[in-house]
Amino acid sequence: MTTIRGPLLVAVSGPDGAGKSSLVRRLSTLLRERGITVVTTHCYGCFLCRSFTVPPRAGEAGDPGGDRRARRASDPEGRGSRRRAAHAFLDAGELAARIAAARLLVRARARGGPAVVVTDRGPLDGLVKFDLPVASRAASVFRRIAGRYGLTLLVETGPETLRGRGWEEIAGPPTVWWARYRSWSRRLPGIAHLDGERAPSLVAGTALERILDEVRARERTAGEPESGAAGDRRHVVLSIYDDADNPAYRGGGALVVGKVARRLAEDFRVTVVTAGRRGGTEDRDGIRYVRLPVGRAGPRAGQLLFLAVLPFVARRIPHDLWLESFTPPFSTSFLPLTTGAPVVGIDQGRSAETLSDRYHLPFFLVERLGLRCYRHLVALNAADGAAIRRHSPRADVQVIPNGVEQRGLDESLLGSGQFILYLGRIDTWVKGLDLLLDAYDRARPPLDLLLAGSGTPAEERRLAALVAAHDRGPEPRIHWVGFADGERKRQLLRDSAFLVMPSRHETFGLVALEGMSYGKPVLHFDLPALRWMRDGGDLTVPPFDMAAFGARMTELSTDTALRRRLGHRAGIAARHYTWDEMTGRYLALAHRLLDSPAAARRPRKRGASWQTTR
Repeated sequence: MTTIRGPLLVAVSGPDGAGKSSLVRRLSTLLRERGITVVTTHCYGCFLCRSFTVPPRAGEAGDPGGDRRARRASDPEGRGSRRRAAHAFLDAGELAARIAAARLLVRARARGGPAVVVTDRGPLDGLVKFDLPVASRAASVFRRIAGRYGLTLLVETGPETLRGRGWEEIAGPPTVWWARYRSWSRRLPGIAHLDGERAPSLVAGTALERILDEVRARERTAGEPESGAAGDRRHVVLSIYDDADNPAYRGGGALVVGKVARRLAEDFRVTVVTAGRRGGTEDRDGIRYVRLPVGRAGPRAGQLLFLAVLPFVARRIPHDLWLESFTPPFSTSFLPLTTGAPVVGIDQGRSAETLSDRYHLPFFLVERLGLRCYRHLVALNAADGAAIRRHSPRADVQVIPNGVEQRGLDESLLGSGQFILYLGRIDTWVKGLDLLLDAYDRARPPLDLLLAGSGTPAEERRLAALVAAHDRGPEPRIHWVGFADGERKRQLLRDSAFLVMPSRHETFGLVALEGMSYGKPVLHFDLPALRWMRDGGDLTVPPFDMAAFGARMTELSTDTALRRRLGHRAGIAARHYTWDEMTGRYLALAHRLLDSPAAARRPRKRGASWQTTR
């Protein structure tokens, strides 16, 4: 949430051919229908770019003047040249002038009402176009302009889509450009990612919702004094060991915490404490990220260090509310004993009983003792909610499931698919990959098996050995394709026939919900934590019955009508799990804990800010 006064400035960014201009037109119409004054401006580069068209690629050596042409958009050798920097300064200056004029115009038209300026290009596009060094002065100018924007909508399309629109012949490989967009988007505030592969009406609807949320957030803070707005807002901290950049995990928990943090940032100051190989802080999307340098100890020791350090960190960061996502192997860190502020424990990683069975160590005793310290707990499913209530009977336990991006269900594709898909973290024992490969080897269903995911180096070596042991035929039928994210992940989900989840332990199974949103059946063991999928397009077998699991894989592989029927049911069920509703319940919980008379009487925690004060 931004505290900038005046009209809301929104950029629609992405490569040419991503549908930016049409999206700007749609948004302009939809916002006017809701009584909001809108001014749009088209920012296609500086006047030199428009007046003297230079091919974005350098010419061939034999072309006239080919050796002297500048690679305006794709020559890495010119990244730090003075001409390139001067061109970038000129481009940034014209962009700043255009948005200043647009803001003056919309102020005059709005006459005090809600107003939005929408540009079909923003600072993000300028940074990608010139590909400047991060520390350069020209890049800092673009970043300062980005600070004036309340929201940047990044329309993400797959490389194949851009190739189909002639992008590669004009500007080079789309994957190179998308790498730049993703790199710079992590360094700018207020970036919202849109799936440009969806129908234009769905993309426009999602973009409209993000803009209206920002408009409402600005209206709520309109009466606050600008100089003290940040200091007067209450501070909420979320802690989680996992992180989207952690190659050993990158699980669903990090995604959920990111969604919750962005929703809480509408009404509170938000800090996310997570693990990393190096310590430090970073501001992204209006949220402060604090990374504890425990990653160098390795995945297992890093988790233990994170649990040990977290109570000391809580004493150094002033906060009004702390949301702790549990971390294996002990799950809890006894955090409520170290702070006077309310602490909400989130059961996204409570696996002490499973790990006790695996390693024959009493992790579960520490977990149960720790649970009794919490007065507020969140479970992701009803079965875990009931178990937590037994271990901590005095706690207020709420069940808040995960969400999924909503997408239109293509009925014509139901039942289709080319392979069986496992998608998730590579953890052979917890995720049951040894059981899956054994069941597949026994049943030999007609479809190939694809494994997508990454894990610790030891787990990846273990999986490679298992695949080699089970795939001995002349033609390989088990394929491990590595980590999949973004468009690659979406493509795997679209092309799969069904998903398998052979886990020995789960707290929710976010990947299953993502598969259901694409109309894909999910085959899994009948674990209590996964019964939220019951009658939602899933098929279950008794826990760890490999013969039954293999038989079901064969049945789903050969029966297209069954996959179509279950896929339709799965797509309908996924519509009941939205990120908006899920994050809204976390926001309501935070307000209930902080707006109560008891919270108002509680003195604010004192102590050093430890790099978190904004």
